[in-house]
Amino acid sequence: MARYAFDGETVTLYLTNGDVELLDSLSEQLIELLVDSAPASPEVDPDDPFSMWEADLAHEPEDSEPPEDPALQRLFPNPYPNDARAAFDFRRYTESDNRRAKIEDARTLRRGLAEAPPIRLPKDQVDPWLRTLNALRLVLASRLGIDDEKAMDELHEADDSDPRALMLGVMDWLAYLQGVIIELVMPGLE
Repeated sequence: MARYAFDGETVTLYLTNGDVELLDSLSEQLIELLVDSAPASPEVDPDDPFSMWEADLAHEPEDSEPPEDPALQRLFPNPYPNDARAAFDFRRYTESDNRRAKIEDARTLRRGLAEAPPIRLPKDQVDPWLRTLNALRLVLASRLGIDDEKAMDELHEADDSDPRALMLGVMDWLAYLQGVIIELVMPGLE
C-alpha cells in the first residue's frame, strides 16, 4: 500500500503514530514561538478595522525593533536591510497579519493531525500544511546554523554522534514530506 495518495480532492498521508506526534509537537512549538514573541499591542476589536488602524498608528518607530531570534528573522525576513524606516514600516504593516496567518496555518496542520491515522487533507488544507512545513524547516535551519548550501553540506558530513544530527534528520524528513505533498498535488512539477 502507498504511504501517500491523492484522488484529485484529498491528499491521504499514511503516517505512523510517531510521525504524527512529531509533527504535532513541532507545530505546537512553532505556535508557541510565534505567540510568545509577538509584540504587545493594545486591545483591538477584530471586527472594527478602525480600532486595528488606530492601534497600528499608536506605535512609534522605536517601539518596533526587528526580532533578535534568528528563527524569527527567517520567518519574518527584512526586505529593506539598508533602509531602517522602510524596514520598520514593512514590519509595522505586515508582521502581525503574517504572524496570525502562520499561527492559523499551524493550527490547521494540528487539526488535520487529530484525524490520524490516516490523515486526509482536503485540497484547501494543502497550502497551510506546506507553509507550516516550510516554517518548521526554516526554524530548524536557524537553530542548526544553516544559512547556505555549504553549511548544509558540512552538517550532512558531520558524524552521526553530532548532537545536531537528530534535528537535521527531522529537517530532512520535513523537506521530504513537503516534497511528497507537492508532487501529489502538482504532478510533473520539479
